[in-house]
Amino acid sequence: MIVKELQPSIRLRKLEALLRRLPSHHRERRRVEDEYARRMAGYRGEQSVGYHLAPMLSKEFLVLYDIRMQQNSSFYQMDIQILTPVFFVILEVKNMSGTLCFDQPFGQLIRTLNGKEEAFSCPIVQVKRQAHYLESWAKLYRIPVHSFVVISNPATIIKSIPAYSDIVVKTVIHAAALEEKITLLRTRYREPLIAQKELVKLSKKLKNLHVPYILQRHTDAKDQRHVDMQKVRLPYENSAS
Repeated sequence: MIVKELQPSIRLRKLEALLRRLPSHHRERRRVEDEYARRMAGYRGEQSVGYHLAPMLSKEFLVLYDIRMQQNSSFYQMDIQILTPVFFVILEVKNMSGTLCFDQPFGQLIRTLNGKEEAFSCPIVQVKRQAHYLESWAKLYRIPVHSFVVISNPATIIKSIPAYSDIVVKTVIHAAALEEKITLLRTRYREPLIAQKELVKLSKKLKNLHVPYILQRHTDAKDQRHVDMQKVRLPYENSAS
């Protein structure tokens, strides 16, 4: 059962609306275009992973998309949460092309595409941090929390430093392997740790704790024009929202 549907985020929709308004020569347009492309790729990646989750959906298999939770001044953005009576799973989805090398000694992800190397923060570190937070948040139930980095593009090549790193092999998967991973967890954990009714309540609580991302102001220092992202309105928003 899907508790929180996958939808284009407010951030993505406002970026799209902003691109329709920004002049082609505006200093901030390229930055907005780049962020919009990244956000749209992420959304499409989650759509792809959702296709692989669909056969597993049931009343005991609760799914929440794009939950952003706050603890003090820290935020935890989780692409997909899967809640069952016996285990929880967090999925960090990456829709990236080329060759992805998970460099464990330096804690970074290196992408090689068209002969160009580019470094990113390591999603394994990120998803483990999210899992630790969710496990702490739901510590009353003592439910094991597992986490995976899911590569949605089937043509993407996965490598690691050192070669065949244990944590990379166990954590990073292509979307097509997701059903197998979940099936293995279902075999491993059989004893329910939370009643179904309580699990549904917990999922709704998680949904209600979602904190939407607030877009910030972009300023053009050259012509003193600025774009206040909070003032970009979508069709369904009124002036007071």
